[in-house]
Amino acid sequence: MLFKLKRFAPGFILGAFVLFAPLTTKADVKAWAREQMWLNLGHYKDTLFGITAQPDGEASFLSKEGKTDPVAELKETIRLFDAGDKTILCRFPARYNWLKTKMPGYTLDPLSECPAYKEFHEKIAAKSVSLIFSSYFINSPASAFGHTFLRFNASTHRADDQDQAELLDYGINYAANMDTSNVLVYATKSMLGLFPGTFTAVPYYYKVREYNDFESRDLWEYKLRFTQPQIDLMVAHLWELGPTYFDYKFFTENCSYHILGLLEVGNPELKMTDKMPSLYVIPVDTIRVVVQEKDLVQGVRYRPSVLSRLEKRTQNYDQEKINAVRAMVKNPQEGLKYAEKISDPAKKAEILDAAVDAFDFLNASDLVYKPKETNVIRHQILSERAVTDHVSLPLQMNPAREDYPENGHRSQRWGMAGGYRDGDGAYSTATMRWALHDLLDPLPGQPTFSEIHFASITGRLQQTDYGDGQKFYLDNLDFFRVSSFQPVTSWQNSFSWTAKLGMRTVKDDACDQCLAGTVELGGGASVGPAMSENFLALLTKFEADYSDGFPTQWRTAFGPELWGRLVPSRKWSMLAILGYKWSNYLEQPLFAEQIFTHSLEVRYHANKQWSYALKGVGHEDHGREVQLGFNRFF
Repeated sequence: MLFKLKRFAPGFILGAFVLFAPLTTKADVKAWAREQMWLNLGHYKDTLFGITAQPDGEASFLSKEGKTDPVAELKETIRLFDAGDKTILCRFPARYNWLKTKMPGYTLDPLSECPAYKEFHEKIAAKSVSLIFSSYFINSPASAFGHTFLRFNASTHRADDQDQAELLDYGINYAANMDTSNVLVYATKSMLGLFPGTFTAVPYYYKVREYNDFESRDLWEYKLRFTQPQIDLMVAHLWELGPTYFDYKFFTENCSYHILGLLEVGNPELKMTDKMPSLYVIPVDTIRVVVQEKDLVQGVRYRPSVLSRLEKRTQNYDQEKINAVRAMVKNPQEGLKYAEKISDPAKKAEILDAAVDAFDFLNASDLVYKPKETNVIRHQILSERAVTDHVSLPLQMNPAREDYPENGHRSQRWGMAGGYRDGDGAYSTATMRWALHDLLDPLPGQPTFSEIHFASITGRLQQTDYGDGQKFYLDNLDFFRVSSFQPVTSWQNSFSWTAKLGMRTVKDDACDQCLAGTVELGGGASVGPAMSENFLALLTKFEADYSDGFPTQWRTAFGPELWGRLVPSRKWSMLAILGYKWSNYLEQPLFAEQIFTHSLEVRYHANKQWSYALKGVGHEDHGREVQLGFNRFF
């Protein structure tokens, strides 16, 4: 009998509240449903069609009208709590804990009543929160713009930023559950919101291994200021989000956006999601919003990738030492004989430290997917390092403050230019680019050897035939243009490439201002000095244009291009491109026409907001032109 009373005690307490506590009025419920905390818990947002909750899984709602009616959802939540439904209590602990501040009769503790939720809460064991930015990874469409996630720390933030136990903390990630590895299918489905997006919690060392080591991406860790009750509320809401999903949308409801939403549950005074543009959310822009919140960020820590560490350690190595490190990685039993001959413990420790980083970089995939077999080999290098009687100082890699992601130039850019074109005369242009960076933009805080253009459009007002008439037309439209020119180094044989999809107006002997769809693809290799921003790249380039105005409708070109970038200082950048192509731009056999092209652009960066550009372009059949203009980042 005593067992039965204990079993039904929670329902009895809730039932007693219904009978004896003051009744909640409809006015109370409507007022509470308008409070920011309730709207945050339901992820309700005002849209053109009225208020709507962003979760798309049925598990998010208790009311049939809950998706579009926060009042109905709150009423049903209270009704089920009052009915003593323990399942609902354990399903929505954050809702219950919030309502405890409104309704005196709500005295239960979800941690005591819900074993599964208690286990989750204790596993996360969050005492502080950090926001993590994983730098740009141009070779993955999902991460080309960077990525953000949270880390729930099992200890409070330490002032010295040296908490060695952080790898055992939990990373909180929001991402699409993909069912394809095809780039085009992924791009289409993610833009249309056809992937379910879910939150997951995994040990932080998995994320470090994935991003820092496997993908060689630097991590930036932002310590955030939240109280313990606020952190507990975020953990409770993360539990609530477990069974449901959001329609993942690459440009809007992406990883960065919903991470902000989770932070807003902890502190409803934060209105960060409302500060993001409605058409796109770029991860680095969310970092800027977080940093700008007063007293929210307590500090920033830089965690360099294994490749960054390796290149730093070996930047002054000659080829003999590079080969020795490679030998240790390839066959430790034989390769370590080189280290054994070094009598100076400090020098021996230094090259063994480099060997450990080299092993982690060159075997990054196996360390992720075949850790047991790979760690056996890695252990041989670590054992030799362990018996070396020298304590190495921490590797000093402290980027300048201007190189922090949030301190780079803004993601959007507009510009104007005036110029002169052979055969036509003067012209002016206006350009708008929605994201993100090109090879000549200011480099601090941006991917050094990559460019990402998304939705860049240029209009031209052209003088016609040296006369008084003028004509306005679409000069160029890049749906996207992505390039990677990472130089080949002692440690990586990077493939350089460029790709573009868009439209442009062609003016030459075969067609006078034909609007054509265009595709460009190129691949090759780049070289450059170590630890430098300069490079020289040789590509094989293929171009295809389509227009009804062309004599052959399809126009193709194929041939080599030489790219060279020089960055003499942070204020100046220069890019020259030389091309020699075989084309059928006239009614000739495929690739019968030979064309030489060349361009040179020089930019001066007055500051992070303003750049000034001088550009010259030459084309055997399209004529020559020169222009002077400015760009404004915002």
